[in-house]
Amino acid sequence: MLAPADVVAAAVEAGVETLALTDHDTVAGLPEALDAAGRLGVDLVPGIELSVKAPSGSMHLLGYFREFEPQPLVGELGAMRARRADRARLIVARLNELGVALEYADVEALAAGTVGRPHVAEALVAAGHVGDRQEAFDRYLADGGPAHVGHAGLTPTQAVRLVADSGGAPVLAHPASLSMEDGALEQFVRQLGDAGLLGIEVYRRDHGSSHRRQFARLAQRFGLVACGGSDFHRPEADRLGDTGEPALPTDVPERLGVRPTVRAMR
Repeated sequence: MLAPADVVAAAVEAGVETLALTDHDTVAGLPEALDAAGRLGVDLVPGIELSVKAPSGSMHLLGYFREFEPQPLVGELGAMRARRADRARLIVARLNELGVALEYADVEALAAGTVGRPHVAEALVAAGHVGDRQEAFDRYLADGGPAHVGHAGLTPTQAVRLVADSGGAPVLAHPASLSMEDGALEQFVRQLGDAGLLGIEVYRRDHGSSHRRQFARLAQRFGLVACGGSDFHRPEADRLGDTGEPALPTDVPERLGVRPTVRAMR
């Protein structure tokens, strides 16, 4: 996992001029990212990617902010981290019951911040139980898998309102991961819009033309900003700044109301 400063440096190398740092369930990396962005000349949008208790599939909600310690979000994150750590411990316990030897300390050591299923997957790889992260999810960790543990996280409406109440712009990330039929997804997006949703991801490298058209129609129908991103996690697997073709429009931050007040210091 790259440090925030390394992500900013990677943005410079990739030719990215405006970067949103949206770590999972934490804003701890934002000060380091801001310092690097100021030195390297990158406009930085502070953000977060919240794990949400989805009605089906999986759901993440992006929050883009004008401030680097938005409240009441920051106060809620501590409780969320504790819940995620408890969940990871239960997953490790289930793996042990399945005969898979793993220690929670090994998982925790792989997490720079909040502990989650991806870190359990990485620990399984490091211990030699699986060949890669995907196999870890396929065999053990995916929803409904033998070591899966549900989480008592924020509901979709709670997450949207938390971001909005913290002065941020709530954006539905990778809608396809919800695994909803078209009608159900439309109704769900309508409900989120009523709660304060401002955007929906359209421009992503993993969105084919049919998904782009579908999500763009939802954005237009409900007055949402068509957003996107490269969802950069690992340099060996992801390409920072690559949002597919056509590329993400450059005016998205302004349309969300976040860029003018959070430009990195020069």
